[in-house]
Amino acid sequence: MTPTRIQSMVKRGDEVREKQLRGIDFRGFDLAGGMFSECDFSGADFSGANLGGSVFDRCVLAGSNLSSAAVGECVFTRCEAPAVRMPGAKLDGVMFETCNLSGADFSGADLGRAIFDSCMLDDASFAGMSVEKISFSSCKLRRADFSRVRVSATFYQTDLRSAVFSGCSYDKTIFVESNLSGQVFRGQSFQNCQFADADLRDCDFEGATLAACNFKGAQLEGGNLRRVQAPQCLFPQAHMKGVPCAGGVFTQSIWIDAELEGADFSGANLEQCVFHRARCGAASFADTGLTYADFSYADLHDADFRRAAFMRTKMHRAQTEGVRFSDRVGLLPNDPDLFAAEEFSAHRSSS
Repeated sequence: MTPTRIQSMVKRGDEVREKQLRGIDFRGFDLAGGMFSECDFSGADFSGANLGGSVFDRCVLAGSNLSSAAVGECVFTRCEAPAVRMPGAKLDGVMFETCNLSGADFSGADLGRAIFDSCMLDDASFAGMSVEKISFSSCKLRRADFSRVRVSATFYQTDLRSAVFSGCSYDKTIFVESNLSGQVFRGQSFQNCQFADADLRDCDFEGATLAACNFKGAQLEGGNLRRVQAPQCLFPQAHMKGVPCAGGVFTQSIWIDAELEGADFSGANLEQCVFHRARCGAASFADTGLTYADFSYADLHDADFRRAAFMRTKMHRAQTEGVRFSDRVGLLPNDPDLFAAEEFSAHRSSS
């Protein structure tokens, strides 16, 4: 079939079904709103074409060229599109569902609000792309390249262990339940990012900015948080046994129920941090700033607080067996008002 005949079918609203269109030349054609089902477009050239709002169901697009094409609001379902080329394409609002896009080239593309659900994206390139609220759910992204991207995306249950993030910055990026273990993020900037329940084991964040990020329930064992700038972060229930955090700035961060046994916070700024019920056995808080910090109900056995700067620092009902102090000036072992309230409540419960 000729490109002109296919265009006529699209304009009439006819479905283009089970057509062999390998290598067909659609350069600059207007195919907006087309419905394509089980067609073979292998090696086809859609460069500069208008495909806005089209639907591709179970089509083959292996090696096809969509560079600079208008692909906004398109839906690709169960398509085989390895090595598809989309550099510079307009992909705003596009959806890829259960597609094979391994080796795809999205470099320099506009992927605003794009959705990738259960897709194979191994070795895909997103380098230098424009991103606004792109979403990846249950995708495979082995060796995918996000170099030089300002990432504002959602990665949900996504394997990112070998993805490339060199030269990136992150704004409101969501990595919930994703696997980033072993990644190196040294010196990079994360603003208001979500790492809840993510696998961050052996990740290197040394010197990174982690402003107002959420690490609730994240696994960080074997990682490195030395010298990070991490004010107003959330670490509740985080798994951080033995993690080095020396010299970091963690002001006003929350560590409720965190696992911090053997962690090294020496020289860190922990002003106004909350460690309620945190497990800090044998952790080092030497030379830290602990103004208005709150360790109420925390397990601090054998922790090192030598040369720490206390000022109204609370350790209400904390376990302090074997704790090492240089002095206790500025330390509040028990909050008098809270202690009285708890004693009153206990007395009423027993009577």
